Amino acid sequence: MPVAPGTSTVTTLARLAGGLVVVTFGLLVVGASVRVHGAGLACPDWPLCFGEVVPTLDVGVAFEFGHRVLAGGVSLGFLGLLGGIYRVRALLPAWLLGAAGLALGTLGLQVLLGGLTVLELLAEWTVTSHLLAGNLFCLLLLVVALGLREAGDPVVRSPVPRFARGAAVALAVGVLAQLVLGGLVSASHAGLVCGAMWPECTEGAWFPTFEGLIGLHLAHRLVAYGLVGLTAFVAWTVRSSPRAWAAGTRVVAAIGVQAGIGIANVLTALPVEVTLLHTAGAAAVVLATTGLHWELWRAPAESPAAVRALALGVA
Repeated sequence: MPVAPGTSTVTTLARLAGGLVVVTFGLLVVGASVRVHGAGLACPDWPLCFGEVVPTLDVGVAFEFGHRVLAGGVSLGFLGLLGGIYRVRALLPAWLLGAAGLALGTLGLQVLLGGLTVLELLAEWTVTSHLLAGNLFCLLLLVVALGLREAGDPVVRSPVPRFARGAAVALAVGVLAQLVLGGLVSASHAGLVCGAMWPECTEGAWFPTFEGLIGLHLAHRLVAYGLVGLTAFVAWTVRSSPRAWAAGTRVVAAIGVQAGIGIANVLTALPVEVTLLHTAGAAAVVLATTGLHWELWRAPAESPAAVRALALGVA
């Protein structure tokens, strides 16, 4: 059966959006590499670098300027995606156009925060906000990509329990809190305030104090512990729905691996390679959690009678 021209275009746009998700994920890691190599102020001005469009490169400038070039490429690619979406807007749901518009606004905010990060000399609030906006843009790109894919190829889903959605919302709030805490730990250089020890902190105590930088670091650990348990519970609640179960297990895997990387990062005293893996792991957790929510909110909700039957073990 021939494919309608509009449907073919939507499928192509879905692939472009998916590619942008991958490149933006890489951009987040490149941004972290700028920070861990101490190159955040290698270009002391913005949007130029030493007053030049293309500066003379050394190692530090190459990291920072390369980050800016890659970010510019992502921005141009996204603007091209928006142009394609506008052409086929009659085939797309209104919410998808809204998500694309929100992504555009987030991209503009991210560019502004990137400039402020330099102009404010790597202030903690700018570094953390830049991290959050970057992850939000990547998240919205994934939503747009998934929406475009299903606009061209609709999916039938099994019902999911209503309470699973509430548990997943709690999980998303926890992931956001952990992302904020992780950004603050990184920006304030609190990664080793407990020394290269885990699960202990200073003086061999697990939780010696919740004040100052030690308190910030320990809060990051505590939220991580909670997320490991919560994500396992969420995955268990959606075990009756194949697609939601698959999405839930991806979140379990992402958070489990990320927790392991975080522990290794402390025990090995924050080597560059492990620190960059930790940044990549955080972005993967955000995307996996987004994928889980996509499945839960696109699926029909189970009726109360079905939920009671499942609880009683009735077929």
